[in-house]
Amino acid sequence: MHRRTMPNNYRVLRNILSKTRQIEVSQDMSYVLIYAFLYKYASDLLKNHLSSVIEDEPITLDEAFKNEDYRRQFRADAFNMFGYYIPESELFFDELINEKYTENFFIHEFITAFSENVKFPTDSAYEMYFKYIFRALKRGINVNKFEFEGENHLIVKDLILTISKLDIFEREFPFEKVFDRICDSDLIHVEKDPEYINSLLAAIITSQKTHLEDIYNPFLNDASSLIDLSHKYGEGIVHVHAKSFSQISYCVGIVKFFISFFDLDNVFLNYGSPFSSHNMPDTEFDVIVSRIPPITPRRFKRFSKAQNEEIIKRKNMNKVRSVLSESLGIDEDALENDPELKNTIDNLAVKMSRGKNPADELTGEYEVLKNSEYLFLINLIHSLKDDGIMAVCLSQGFLNKNSLEILRKYLTFEKNYIDCIISLPDELSKSKRPEVIVVFRKNKTSDDIVFIDLSSKYNTVPSRYRVSGTFNKNLLLTRETQDKVICVYNKRKTVDKFSNVVPLRDLAKNEFNLSTSRYVDTFEGEFVRLEDLKNQKEQITARIKKLNKKIDMMMDDLGIDF
Repeated sequence: MHRRTMPNNYRVLRNILSKTRQIEVSQDMSYVLIYAFLYKYASDLLKNHLSSVIEDEPITLDEAFKNEDYRRQFRADAFNMFGYYIPESELFFDELINEKYTENFFIHEFITAFSENVKFPTDSAYEMYFKYIFRALKRGINVNKFEFEGENHLIVKDLILTISKLDIFEREFPFEKVFDRICDSDLIHVEKDPEYINSLLAAIITSQKTHLEDIYNPFLNDASSLIDLSHKYGEGIVHVHAKSFSQISYCVGIVKFFISFFDLDNVFLNYGSPFSSHNMPDTEFDVIVSRIPPITPRRFKRFSKAQNEEIIKRKNMNKVRSVLSESLGIDEDALENDPELKNTIDNLAVKMSRGKNPADELTGEYEVLKNSEYLFLINLIHSLKDDGIMAVCLSQGFLNKNSLEILRKYLTFEKNYIDCIISLPDELSKSKRPEVIVVFRKNKTSDDIVFIDLSSKYNTVPSRYRVSGTFNKNLLLTRETQDKVICVYNKRKTVDKFSNVVPLRDLAKNEFNLSTSRYVDTFEGEFVRLEDLKNQKEQITARIKKLNKKIDMMMDDLGIDF
């Protein structure tokens, strides 16, 4: 039997993981790996293109870099097609390793070769994102530690050499898949969005939307949810927006978007709180997709400062004062001391805040939601276009937690935002808490919710290339399972022991508990009515009384007394 040849990149990945399995990986090593993957991809991509430009010319690439006319052409092509330029052939990844690997201070040469020499066109997003990684690298590592302390320098050097053996153009096990596996291992380890969730989220969205102008993820994690969605649409997504509150996750996201063929000039990443408003307040989104971690008051307080109404109001007051002072020449003392002017500024600041704050709609019994850690969900829905859709993965506590009853009432009975709820199989989850997918629509046309229970009626397939230690179960939902979910959702079908379409008026009977088990009966045993059980109990009790009476009579006849 012919044995399938292992892809080169898969073999290199296993080599990397094997070399590092017995060591304790520090964060500085993680930043070196992020930089190395960025450098390798950017270098090989550009080198391949420049080599193709001169393939019919009687000149080598090294010779072309010494020719001013070729250099000018190379620079123009690189800026136009890739958004960056490496000005010397000696600075390409593989050439640097060939020349410098055996020398002292190789790691220092490697760290500075790309970060201090790569060029960018004016006002380029590539420059902004690349230089962010370079700054994080500079702050996050101690080069002297790698050069001189213990065996760390040997390990890092060996990892860089191993990465150089990757083929960025391999299709069978792509370069971006290698980086994805590295990010999910202990070498970098950012919060991962599981493949089976990403795939189902993407299937839901593509079944509803044919074209996406703007998409947004407030919890970037490892960026895979946005990348998986983009693969479904090809080049149909124009602008990508995302937030990350982790610096290493932010850096990983930049590299992942870059090596997954995103134009970084159309990628808008923000390093900040996912609970605050997105950084482009005038943008409305076709789609919001995310895997949202469990929201605890502690986590909320850590990231929610920008949502504080007083902070927003003070910012707006400063904006008004700045305009009055700089544009109209009004004296700053008057702005501070004139009571009438101060009152006018205060009113303007309040109106500016209200104009962009969905929380102002929360009145009456819903006013308590202004202080809820889940207020950001309402803000996200408001940032959708009129025909927008939001598909997010949440902890199941969102469906049944008593303290969130008023929020669920607002999202269903009051606003009719929730369109579908899908419970996910516990077997596939790495999370300790069960998870669900909730689909929100800004302008629904039906007054019901589709509940789908995937807890038992599903099939899985293993990932094609499984790497020990990078994903616990390596299982994905089959295409048939996904298609069944999408069919039931789109056609709003009730399927025995799988789905139910529930009118909004029925939710109040369950105190707005949205657990799928309340609405989808998955019981497989024989159904027994309570009335029948009561009758059986009464019959058994009567037989026991009759038997006890018979035993007492027999004891009397035998003269036995207890």
